Amino acid sequence: MMIDRVVRVRALPRAGETVAAVSSSTFAGGKGANQAAAAAKCGARVRMLGRGGADSRFIVEALREAGVGTWSISLDDAAAGAATVMVADGGENAIVIAPEANTRIAIADIERFLKRAKQGDIVLFQNECSCLHEGIAAAAARGLRVWLNAAPADASLRAVRYEKLSGLVVNETEAEALTGERDPARALDILAAWMPGGTVIVTLGPKGAIAAAGTARFAHRGFVVDAVDTVGCGDAFVGGFLSAIAQGRDVVQALARGNAAGALAALLEGAMPSLPSGSEVAAAERLAAGAKLGARASGLGGKPAHCESCEYDISANSIGEACPECGTTIMPERFAGRWRTRRGRRRFRFAAAAFRGAAPLYAIVSALLAFDLALFTAMPAAIAVPLAVGGLFVAVPMAMAAVGFTAADTSRRGRLPWIAASMRLAGFGLLFLVNLPFARSLPDWLRGFLDPEGALLLIALADGLFVFAMPGLVRGTGVPPISRTRARAMLALAALSAWIALNEDTSRDPPTLFFASSSVVLIWSALELRRLTQRIASMESR
Repeated sequence: MMIDRVVRVRALPRAGETVAAVSSSTFAGGKGANQAAAAAKCGARVRMLGRGGADSRFIVEALREAGVGTWSISLDDAAAGAATVMVADGGENAIVIAPEANTRIAIADIERFLKRAKQGDIVLFQNECSCLHEGIAAAAARGLRVWLNAAPADASLRAVRYEKLSGLVVNETEAEALTGERDPARALDILAAWMPGGTVIVTLGPKGAIAAAGTARFAHRGFVVDAVDTVGCGDAFVGGFLSAIAQGRDVVQALARGNAAGALAALLEGAMPSLPSGSEVAAAERLAAGAKLGARASGLGGKPAHCESCEYDISANSIGEACPECGTTIMPERFAGRWRTRRGRRRFRFAAAAFRGAAPLYAIVSALLAFDLALFTAMPAAIAVPLAVGGLFVAVPMAMAAVGFTAADTSRRGRLPWIAASMRLAGFGLLFLVNLPFARSLPDWLRGFLDPEGALLLIALADGLFVFAMPGLVRGTGVPPISRTRARAMLALAALSAWIALNEDTSRDPPTLFFASSSVVLIWSALELRRLTQRIASMESR
């Protein structure tokens, strides 16, 4: 797991040369993290063992968003792994890594991680972490299919027990470092002799990849793209290739998928943010080898089509130039979807601020009703009525609806805040009708629908639905979502509110416990929305 600091330059500096950067960005990265995310996005079931520091939490969140199981990742190290990546205009790059926390993974961590693996599962290692040799031996002893991406290549790789590997992936430079042979085809033959029962892949960058499985030889010449950034392309290949192998595809089909994933990753900036979705890879891998791939639908990390500030058409301009309309420097897109423009993000921040105001107002009015009803009834009607109606009935549902309207997610799940707002409004409407004089004269079967417990349950379910929708508010934007652990804790609290609604005595006193638990859920939600807006602001300032 690496914190990738990507600096774009016109040309890579020579020894002793200082160059000015066009732009600087920070991304989630690291070979293991990138490959895990790439495989998960291509449909494989993936979990990862890793180690980082508190400042690499956003990498874990990015992995979760990609669909990777992260429960074996610890963030208690003093220093996270980091990489400084320089990317030139043509897409060439130079990388310096500081592995740090990655070198402090212990063999006990690996053995714990492998206990949950089943015989025949694929375990993928890279050479950026500690205990490589011990980990390979432990995985092979459990009957797992052990694959190694031998990068970065160093002298320690000569001690690897290659006969224990099911597969090996190297690029041309790594193949030469291992074998001393500059010709990729001859290097492939040497590596295949080291692993007579395994599969060897040598990636050739824009020329595709070649493979050996026993005496059989395979090749795929890749796809043509106008590269923006080649960082992470090799990781995208490895993840895509192994996802196909895990799904029972043959080597030829796996090469096509790996090359498709790698080529698509070159179209956007960054490592993990550039990884393509499964649908993108599926569409590309069906094309003939050598076909040219067009621009990707998601521009995250690429050059924007319109200025972020004034939305002027800048398709003819390059990153680092000034917008012809407003003069703002053109930067790679840091956001996608509805939040691509600053106006869209500003609307969400306004909605989040409205919710942060509505939640405490609800808590205050609830406390007045539950704990000091006399004080509330002593207020002038001109103050008490608007306060009660606004605090209980209107403010929170309106804020929920506003959050849903401005959220990035436009799918069916993205409509959940709207549904939650309607349910909450309906719940308090029922609670209001229960206490009207005419309700007592209604038939018993109809009064059953105006049961206060049912109204409170509807409100609790509305709060739970809103909490359930919160992790998806930022889906597809590049902004890390809220923590799943906190989201689950909030859902548990909403469930407690529902239980209280069904069991608290509402015949005499206001539902004190319900108001308290409901207020906590809403205020916690408001704090999580604040965290999201802070992440947006942090990404805007990079």
